[in-house]
Amino acid sequence: MLQNLHVKNLALIDEAEVDFSGGLNILTGETGAGKSIILGSVSLALGGRYSADMLRKGADKGLVELTFYVENPETVRKLEEMDLSPDGGQIIITRRFNGNRSVSRINGETVTLGRLKEAAQVLIDIHGQHEHQSLMNSAKHIMLLDKFCGTELDAEKAKLTEFLRKYKMVMKKKN
Repeated sequence: MLQNLHVKNLALIDEAEVDFSGGLNILTGETGAGKSIILGSVSLALGGRYSADMLRKGADKGLVELTFYVENPETVRKLEEMDLSPDGGQIIITRRFNGNRSVSRINGETVTLGRLKEAAQVLIDIHGQHEHQSLMNSAKHIMLLDKFCGTELDAEKAKLTEFLRKYKMVMKKKN
């Protein structure tokens, strides 16, 4: 669950902190209140495209930091498979911007943009007016199908998983 967003020197924001509570969080407000900037900051932290013109006028550096609390065992397992262990249940994603460059970190460790995006897909799903990450991401289609089927197909999935494991072993020996 996303707990906190910290933004510094992006767009019109000098510095802002947003705390999120458990459950559903909804951003509302008048046009120009900054909702899109907040969501844009989250997207930037998760590996979104950055350019120097996104920095606040007069600033040469910017920062977006997201703090997640991870308690779901499946999410923890997926993160650990990526060699990312929640520190005390927390994952902190930091992205610093300087000129046309950005540096990404997860729990203080520098990571590639690809690895950052991979971790982001495990940690958060953003629903916007015209977007839904899970439905558009073909890598999540099997997970969605599995959730839809529930436990009804567990035995068949286990057989298929074992077959795939054996197939990979044979292919590895062959090469």
